[in-house]
Amino acid sequence: MPDETTPTRAALLPNDGWDTRLHWFRAGNEVDTFAIITQRFLVLVDTMTTPELATDIMQALQRVRQGRHLLVINTHAHYDHCWGNVLFAEIDGRYAAPIIGHAKTRDVIMSQQEQEYLAQRQLTEPRLAQVRLVPPTLTFTDMFQIDGGDLTLELIPTPGHCDDHIAVWIPQIRVLLAGDAAEHPFPHVTRAEDLPVLRASLEKMLALDPQMVFPCHGGTTDSGLLLRNLRYFDEVARRCRQARDAGTVPTDWETLEDLPDALHFPFVEAVQLAGGDAAKTSAFYQRFHRDALRVTLAAQAEGT
Repeated sequence: MPDETTPTRAALLPNDGWDTRLHWFRAGNEVDTFAIITQRFLVLVDTMTTPELATDIMQALQRVRQGRHLLVINTHAHYDHCWGNVLFAEIDGRYAAPIIGHAKTRDVIMSQQEQEYLAQRQLTEPRLAQVRLVPPTLTFTDMFQIDGGDLTLELIPTPGHCDDHIAVWIPQIRVLLAGDAAEHPFPHVTRAEDLPVLRASLEKMLALDPQMVFPCHGGTTDSGLLLRNLRYFDEVARRCRQARDAGTVPTDWETLEDLPDALHFPFVEAVQLAGGDAAKTSAFYQRFHRDALRVTLAAQAEGT
């Protein structure tokens, strides 16, 4: 959780060789978001966790907006990607804009469960005081295409991380904004039934043959990320199958905290396999790795 005495701000990252029409923003270690400047539109991909962070982004983009129509995209309904939507919701507001997302994103944001989740967090996190849940105003299910004049943005369903997830493909510059469908060192999956779905999404994105891949977590542009994510899940499956065949899967594997060590696939080795450095990797990826092993064991037990 960010230090409340020094509020996290969204900052524009210096361009390190990517197309200058793509702007990359980071909110500390919480999340990255992106803006694409086309001839017709200024397109913001995700709005971060609070309207204050979204305001940081829009102030940084003030010069490049230059009369372009503003569009907002939500890659999915997780809080760090859409709780800043409120900044764009006022019809007569300075930053009023259509918000585009999957139809399921709207369902999640409008749900009672999400309302309760926000209310619970607002009790202990003052930074969330101005957040209210704002769903997409334009929704789709199969694909949504934005013709920006010079650039086309193709919004592609990529479920697995969650049911409503989409990625943004920009074919003219062969750039993929992967959201959380790909991550460095590896993405998060929490249900056995989602594992083959996430793998299919990774394969779908890989088939686009992107030259650069920008995830929202992990700070990379390397197109090899997609293949490394797939190879990581391959190795997770192999280690789980090996333990099953040897009869060494712990009986309490569904709750065991040190499951990676019990299956002889420790976190440090997993991160190294995925092309990362465990010493520089956020601790929450330890949970990602443990969950990947659990859902893989469950999927293999179910024969999926």
